[in-house]
Amino acid sequence: MFMWSYAKTIFTPLGCVPKSFYLSQQQVDRLERERNEDIQKEILMSVAKDLPVLNRTNTGFPRYCEKCKCVKPDRCHHCSVCGQVNNCVGFTNYKFFVLFLGYALLYCLYVALTSLKYFIQVLSTGDKDMGRFHVLFLFFVAVMFGISLITLFGYHCYLTANNRSTLESFRAPVFQSGPDKNGFSLGKYNNFTEVFGEDKKKWFLPVQTSAGDGVAYPTRTIDIDSDGLLADRQRWMEEGDLDSAPG
Repeated sequence: MFMWSYAKTIFTPLGCVPKSFYLSQQQVDRLERERNEDIQKEILMSVAKDLPVLNRTNTGFPRYCEKCKCVKPDRCHHCSVCGQVNNCVGFTNYKFFVLFLGYALLYCLYVALTSLKYFIQVLSTGDKDMGRFHVLFLFFVAVMFGISLITLFGYHCYLTANNRSTLESFRAPVFQSGPDKNGFSLGKYNNFTEVFGEDKKKWFLPVQTSAGDGVAYPTRTIDIDSDGLLADRQRWMEEGDLDSAPG
């Protein structure tokens, strides 16, 4: 299970932003040429008004990726590769990453407990055989990695329970009404099923069961009337017909 989860974390494709989120070349040229912030906002709003987006910048702009030349979907960031898994960790492989951490922690615990007897034996007898160094090294590596994994796995369990990404835990997502660190929190159980799915038999298997499409996310109750951009997005969520939404 440990290796399966690790492989899925590494090799699962991350997907891509739907084409409807990208600005046309004409819009990109106009946006980069324009110095008036109100007009820049108007350009981005003209694209975002037909998209299921809720998140904004602190100045009220739709979030824009200057590298990809597109409006950012909610909770989306232009991310760097995680060196430990040689891949970005995102919507499609986050469940696998959490399972990988959990199974890695169990593996370290198993190795530490099964080598503890021999570790104590080496210390008590003062055996100077070269084999003692293998036992000492194995035990210490298992314990040190286990301690690190307890912290990292616990942190991601906390993020899962509160439906936050790593970046959202440091910087609250901004909505029309302002920053809200719990904006995507639906309650502990619902937050868990957002990542692990509704099928309990598959919770601990590294197979894709996460809810949603990675573009539109359910939120806590938000005043739709306060933001015209939210009306269509909320309708798509309520009707359960995200396929009809642009992107």
